[in-house]
Amino acid sequence: MTGGERTQTGILPPGIRHVLGFVCVLLVLLLLAGAISIPFLFESQSIRYKTGFDKTLLRTGKVLGMTAATLLLLQLSLSARFKVLDRIFALNRLYGVHRVNAVAVTVLALFHPLFVFAPEDITSIPLELEYWPEALGAFLLVLILLITATGIWRLFLSFPFDRWWVFHRGAVSLAVVMLIVHVLFVSETFEEAEPRLLVFLAAGIYAIVLGWVKTKPVLRKKTPWTVTGVAPAGKDTYTIQVSPRDSGTIQYIPGQFAFISFQSGNVSSEEHPFTISSTPTRPGNLLFSIRCSGDWTGRISRLTPGDTAYIDGAYGHFSYLFHNPSDELIMIAGGIGITPMLSMLRHMVDSGKRRKTTLIWSNRTRDDIVYADEFKELEQQLSKLKLIHVLTRQEKGPDSGSRLNLDKLKKLLSEHSRKTPVFVCGPPIMMQDVKRWLIEIGFRRSVIFLEEFRL
Repeated sequence: MTGGERTQTGILPPGIRHVLGFVCVLLVLLLLAGAISIPFLFESQSIRYKTGFDKTLLRTGKVLGMTAATLLLLQLSLSARFKVLDRIFALNRLYGVHRVNAVAVTVLALFHPLFVFAPEDITSIPLELEYWPEALGAFLLVLILLITATGIWRLFLSFPFDRWWVFHRGAVSLAVVMLIVHVLFVSETFEEAEPRLLVFLAAGIYAIVLGWVKTKPVLRKKTPWTVTGVAPAGKDTYTIQVSPRDSGTIQYIPGQFAFISFQSGNVSSEEHPFTISSTPTRPGNLLFSIRCSGDWTGRISRLTPGDTAYIDGAYGHFSYLFHNPSDELIMIAGGIGITPMLSMLRHMVDSGKRRKTTLIWSNRTRDDIVYADEFKELEQQLSKLKLIHVLTRQEKGPDSGSRLNLDKLKKLLSEHSRKTPVFVCGPPIMMQDVKRWLIEIGFRRSVIFLEEFRL
């Protein structure tokens, strides 16, 4: 990627990204170390008068609680869509950390009371008013379990996204309030000035970040876009074209995604992430290629020119521009997962970057191939592009009935260097299978890039 392109899009060079990433991780570790040190530096009376193994159990329980509390407060920053963090880590990776962190918080919160109550031989919280902070902690634990369970098993529970999202935001806000009250009143430690001040400081910073998150949608409505086109792109797939209503626009590189919502009488206003399938070399309009595969996307064809769109982006590192211009490329797509590859190929044509590229594209049948005519043109325009169709349910033809698997992938990539960057985008199960197969045939994890995005 050239210096001019980096400057134009705000993308950081790899060296700077790595340094800033190290600094961010170090700050988080220092924050955790500070939280963990509180039960040692400011002993509560219950710790002070314990001895031996009982003291170790109690202190461990408090350390687990402080760690869980700190990680819970950090969750908002991981999901707040800070552009600077996206430039360093990529937003979809931050969302992945957010999910893992949620599980860590839950596990730590579960073990926290077990260790705290173990030295006291307490199996339940006495039903007395003086124990209300402990009772609040019990309710908080149940709420954390509920938040995590509904997040992990939302699809299994058939919890519609729009309703889950409202519940999730409300439940997390309530959990944070309960956490702060619980911490302030459950232990004598936080009656001392320094620990109490730290809790108020953490709560204040959280409130500022939350206020910024709540303000973003309001600010976004000041730069609306207009739907200027809704056109079929293939089976059950539509190209949505949006144009800035005023002079506003967004900077992006090919392969990145954005969040989009619509103000329309036919489509609900909930926000969803989609790859920008257009290329920044054709400024003005943005294109989103959306397949009708759910309740919300099933209504996307009902959008009409003139409807309002709101866009937040662009985000992500899923782009060939992050890699050495001399590198050949491998792209593996499943179905509508072709959209980031389409953006990159369109960019190659317009910018004259004739990269040696092998594109393996899996679809059920030829009828499921989107932009079929344009891909034929791309093959002609990009002399170094090799397009390989894999049709899993096609009954007739040279590509019929051939599912992508380990043996097929090994055969198709037999002549490629195992150091070649590989971009994979498609259904989650397909991406995980392809990643596993690539590793089995010798590709390093560091050269495999998945466009994973799950809220």
